Amino acid sequence: MKAEALSVRQCAWMSEECHLLDEQRSDSRSDSVCLPNIFRTKKVRPLAMAPPGPSYQVYHTARELLLQVLDREAVRLLVRRAAAAHGPQTKEQSADLSQSEYSEALMWFSVVLQKGVTAVGSGQPPDSQLGLRMDGWQAVLKRNSFQSRLCSLSRLDGGDQLEALWAFCHHLTARFLDLYTPGRRLAVKKYRLSCQQETCSLHLALLCDLASGFICNVYLYCPERLRRRSRRPVVGQVVEQLLRPFCRNRHLVQLDRSAWAQGRLADVLSGLGLNIDLVPCGEIPIEDLQQQQQQQHLLPLQGWTGPALFPPADLRGSAADVFLPGLWVALHITYINTFTLHCLQNPGSGRRPRLTEFTRALASRLAAESSVAVPPLAHLSSASHMETEWSDSSKQRWQAGDRSQRLLPPPGMLGVCGLDNSGNSCYLNAVLQCLCSTVPLVEHLLHHDTRRELEKSDCRVVEAFVRLLEEMWTGRSSSCAPVEATTVLFSILPQFNDQSQHDAQELLLFLLNVLHDDLQKAAEQQQTLPPTRQWRRKRTCGWATGGATVVSRLFEGQLSYVTVCLHCEHRAHSTQAFTILSLPIPRDARSCSIQDCLSLFFRRTVLSGGEQVLCSECRLRRETLVLTALDQPPDIVVLHLKRFGCKGKNQVKLRTNVMFSAELDLTPFLSSSALNTPCSSYQLYAVVNHAGNLNMGHYTALCHNTVTQTWHYFDDSVVREVKDGPVQTPNAYMLLYSRRPLHKPQILGL
Repeated sequence: MKAEALSVRQCAWMSEECHLLDEQRSDSRSDSVCLPNIFRTKKVRPLAMAPPGPSYQVYHTARELLLQVLDREAVRLLVRRAAAAHGPQTKEQSADLSQSEYSEALMWFSVVLQKGVTAVGSGQPPDSQLGLRMDGWQAVLKRNSFQSRLCSLSRLDGGDQLEALWAFCHHLTARFLDLYTPGRRLAVKKYRLSCQQETCSLHLALLCDLASGFICNVYLYCPERLRRRSRRPVVGQVVEQLLRPFCRNRHLVQLDRSAWAQGRLADVLSGLGLNIDLVPCGEIPIEDLQQQQQQQHLLPLQGWTGPALFPPADLRGSAADVFLPGLWVALHITYINTFTLHCLQNPGSGRRPRLTEFTRALASRLAAESSVAVPPLAHLSSASHMETEWSDSSKQRWQAGDRSQRLLPPPGMLGVCGLDNSGNSCYLNAVLQCLCSTVPLVEHLLHHDTRRELEKSDCRVVEAFVRLLEEMWTGRSSSCAPVEATTVLFSILPQFNDQSQHDAQELLLFLLNVLHDDLQKAAEQQQTLPPTRQWRRKRTCGWATGGATVVSRLFEGQLSYVTVCLHCEHRAHSTQAFTILSLPIPRDARSCSIQDCLSLFFRRTVLSGGEQVLCSECRLRRETLVLTALDQPPDIVVLHLKRFGCKGKNQVKLRTNVMFSAELDLTPFLSSSALNTPCSSYQLYAVVNHAGNLNMGHYTALCHNTVTQTWHYFDDSVVREVKDGPVQTPNAYMLLYSRRPLHKPQILGL
């Protein structure tokens, strides 16, 4: 198979498909084909009163949107038709698609589509070759049974190929219409297909929603076959196929003026109940596109270029070989529609991603597991962490695409990955970097047993977070865009989805709670299993038991409060769980130590005046002494410095330089019952910094990488190593300490 570029460009209807418009009618005004007996007694509602677009009750990630359309049934249509091409199907062949077959298909699509789809007029010149280097993937694709089945389909008769394409496209269209209801203004567009500058015999027509750019229907056809099938003009047959699902819905449909067919088009379409507007054909001028920044979603309707895979030229069939070009067009349209729906459900998300980058990221997340819940790790194994040298021969094998030995790029890249800023998202990026450096959390979530359990549950936040951790720890790139994790998280926490600057400490607290809840939900499933299987799963992956999860085991501690009535000396004891310790900073101090802040937090406090506590012994409100101590120190201590406070009526930021060291001793703050704690000395491994003020600021992170044993500074996508320099900074906002020394993560690849 050979990688090529498939180009799709808007064009006019050919004279062979229909008669051209009379020259007397070729003025600049649009003509109208008013179909008989339509809207005779009812007025057409004005455009302003058209129903709005879809309101999403469920917030889908781009990957979820794609896989709801490109589901197992869509692949089954192709696989079973390929099996039928070799003869009568057995009962086993006609059964549902197996999990492994679906996995192969998704992997095949993702490999080929990895370069993304580029829209005409997007400002990015489409690469005719698309830079597809299939050297490292040819052997993998060759062993893929799904590829061999598609090749068998391309050897069928042209009519059978078209039927296979129609069935596939019909399923995709129906699935998309389950997700989106188009508006009132539609348009029929005609396109020409070319591969490596050679025109294909296959033609394409689309029905589009002009308000959103959503592609409502697809029709792939060969004009000569349609002419042999019916005496009606080809354009009439095509338009009827596109519009039939939308009959009697009072749509206004635009159609290129070259489809006039000397007035016969009205007779052909008279039974569809639609109002057709004839408009001039032509692409939007590039200067207009630059002025229409708000209509970037309409760019793909002018045409696009995307990757495709075809047999070598000497092995290709005749001009009747239309299946593979049509298949890639259908997949490109699926990506474009996913991009459109993603933008529609994020109307206030500010800057929209470019189609090319969006489709590249989507393809990179498509491959893997047929359950498509949490894909397995790619090229990640415990043995790779033991490598001390990256030999020249290993590096050459990696660059050549030989993944047989599951080698990784140089270990210095593992766990060191910048995160793109999607608009005031620095607070989120800083928090994600700290969690990525929390080795026990990473080890647990990327463990194959944990991932296998997550596949069987509906834990959208954890699944997206796991995929982000995988991308950050495989070392495949120096930076990535946490689009999926951000989308899913903000759907659960909508208060952060406003493109504004937020508090990193608040986000971390909510994120840990959401991860804990998701893991608890996944753990409920194993409670229904037989006791022997429950015991085995608890031992293999340390699954949540008794309401505890890896999040609570690592981050949750317990404070003890002893209240002493200063009148009768009655004592009362209570405890409270915590995840983050918010420490006060001494007022009017230019500098202090972290121990000073801890002492201020755990100091004895007398509650008097309006803060008096009701004494259960005196049955009156009395002055009360409160003794606070650390009853159960967590494995990971998160210290939050309360830099934002009030000075009079004004909110200010305290710029006190809080000095902290690499080691933290919590022994002075332990309760009497916790004095026998095996280890109360902690090691610093991550710092979140905040520069600026309350209204305008910027978050960065400093994290220690256990593979390289060095510190790295993360400023969104910019990453640099901190060589022999202290991590002390006057902008420290959160400090993360680990009770146990962090080691290189031991992650077994699948």
